Amino acid sequence: MKTMDVSVLYYDIDSLVMEKAVLKDLTMGPSGRVVIPREFREGKSIIAVLSGNVKVLNLVGERAEQWADERQLGN
Repeated sequence: MKTMDVSVLYYDIDSLVMEKAVLKDLTMGPSGRVVIPREFREGKSIIAVLSGNVKVLNLVGERAEQWADERQLGN
């Protein structure tokens, strides 16, 4: 059976910051799409599934989180 490594962009149910995870050796279904394990999907809103281990330069919400941290520190 064919497998594939993918990068998944997602939101955790409790966060406004987009996150990335790399999942390795996922089985491909008959339609050619990877099958993401249920355990990984739970508590997440998946935005995109990308081939391989992609380098993400910026994620939505990172700057807002940084700004909030700076305000708390009084900068």
